[in-house]
Amino acid sequence: MVTGLMDTVCPPSTQFAAYNKITSKKNMLIYPDHGHERLPREPDHVFEFLCQI
Repeated sequence: MVTGLMDTVCPPSTQFAAYNKITSKKNMLIYPDHGHERLPREPDHVFEFLCQI
């Protein structure tokens, strides 16, 4: 999961709540200075995670 802490569309608190309910392998990347936009290297991080499962 990738979370921008300045996101006003999907507030981080709701993202953290969803993340905490996931019981399978997971990873959260936090971008403190970003909102609800394309995040740097996001596709690369997702691809790398999926390659490990």
